[in-house]
Amino acid sequence: MSDDSDRGALPRALALETLATLQTILFPLTDAKSKALLLSHTSTTTQNFDTDVLRYDSSTIRDPHRPEAIPYHYFGSRLGDLYEELVNPTPRGMEKWFERRSGARYVMMATIAGVFLAIFLGMASLALGGYQAWVGYQQWQHPVQNGG
Repeated sequence: MSDDSDRGALPRALALETLATLQTILFPLTDAKSKALLLSHTSTTTQNFDTDVLRYDSSTIRDPHRPEAIPYHYFGSRLGDLYEELVNPTPRGMEKWFERRSGARYVMMATIAGVFLAIFLGMASLALGGYQAWVGYQQWQHPVQNGG
């Protein structure tokens, strides 16, 4: 076993877990959409997926007399995090703003309060400007006579 790792080979458990994760969990080959997505990742040069991942068959590597379940020592916690995100997705956009006890919610509430305050002060200044215009018009229409 140490000879393989000295030569740069991956441990068998890691290789099996990686292939099983790719083909049974992330991109199940039985699902047409998932297989098409994996095929698109292997055909483009930007993703750098190996095309051999499409030809992997676990029955050729495993012992047929001992069908063992893969224990997922390497990717178990990460797959658990992905599953948790799938079940309870992190709020994004407007949902995040309305999430309780979050910084984004407090920023949004302060922004909304500021907008309402600006609207109120704008309406008050409009009313005051209208009153001043009316007083000026009245002064123009009815000038005060000098009593001399």
